[in-house]
Amino acid sequence: MHVDLYVATVMKLAALMRLTAGIYAIQAPGVPLKLERAADYAVAATYHGARAGIDPYELVAIARNESDFIETMTGPDGKDCGLTQTRVTITKFSCKQLRHSYWLAFQEAAREMKEYGAACRGHADFDRCRLNHYNSGVRYAKKGFHGAYWLRVACFADAARQGISVGQSCRRVQNRRDIARTLHRGIPRSHDLVATATSRPSS
Repeated sequence: MHVDLYVATVMKLAALMRLTAGIYAIQAPGVPLKLERAADYAVAATYHGARAGIDPYELVAIARNESDFIETMTGPDGKDCGLTQTRVTITKFSCKQLRHSYWLAFQEAAREMKEYGAACRGHADFDRCRLNHYNSGVRYAKKGFHGAYWLRVACFADAARQGISVGQSCRRVQNRRDIARTLHRGIPRSHDLVATATSRPSS
């Protein structure tokens, strides 16, 4: 019994560490992300993802694509707010609350993605349907820049899973082959993570 609990705990910690490393790897150029903050995001995405049945890598990919991990971001019309650019017309939280809480941002993104997954169940283009819902609403885009939204999120999610820095290349993908090429050209960041962790002064 105790061994099983120990193994489960170790596995959960290992998963959090991998997600933290993935978030740190895909930080946006010119927007430095501290390792401690990446760990905060990993906990929030894992918690809310588990509650909603959503992959936490997908949640952090949405945050990266939407805001470059800039927590206080507000969209052009003032209605898309915070880390995951939650639209205030579809949430009970204010823009101020969303801009000051990464926890709420991931909570609302997970809630939305759960709802969109239910709405798109049975669709042949399930992933495109539910992810593009997040970006362009019920009449989700299927072509053009907005139609490729789901591919950009998938690209950042795959980069995080592999711990690869891709700069802003994921923003230009148009198909699955583009994602594979982007990841192939990316830069593994695991050595940077190790260097950052070991360079911190001991308490």
